Amino acid sequence: MIKFRQYYVANDLFKAKVSYSLDSRIDKRKCVTIYARDWCRNLRHIFPDGYINDSDLMSDYFEQGSVVLFEDSPYYHAARNVAEQVAAKRQAKWGA
Repeated sequence: MIKFRQYYVANDLFKAKVSYSLDSRIDKRKCVTIYARDWCRNLRHIFPDGYINDSDLMSDYFEQGSVVLFEDSPYYHAARNVAEQVAAKRQAKWGA
């Protein structure tokens, strides 16, 4: 059971600090991108099949890894609901 929250994603064993991005692909496919924000790399334990870390040693400070959930993923709708709430809060606070 994976739980999506505003600042983290968790399963029964691991908890990963995250940030979300909506529909950020150049091919315009609807998706939710979940970026890891901690150094524990727990997101890869929560999503072992979809975890991507294309960064090298120099850019690891800025990007630890990510997971992209498309509409056919069983977790897409839960992640999208939380990502939209985060985006609405950001819009209300910063207007961006």
